[in-house]
Amino acid sequence: MDDPCDGSNRRGRPLGMTSAGGNMQTIEAEVPLAEVTTYARVLNSMTSGQGSYTMEFLRYDPVPGNIQQQIIAKAQLEEEEE
Repeated sequence: MDDPCDGSNRRGRPLGMTSAGGNMQTIEAEVPLAEVTTYARVLNSMTSGQGSYTMEFLRYDPVPGNIQQQIIAKAQLEEEEE
């Protein structure tokens, strides 16, 4: 499994980290919605069930070229299978 903390795997952009009391930390980051679909499961595993997250829409950004190609290839494959 990819390391969820590695920005190259999830295309995330860390913005900062602050203490939330005790040994808890709050991490703020910008991450494309497509990259957070499995985040709850990964976070639960990484934190032994102690972590939580919230998210809110920020903006639309262009899809990177390599991701565009993956989307197009998948759509073409699905079209051929019909």
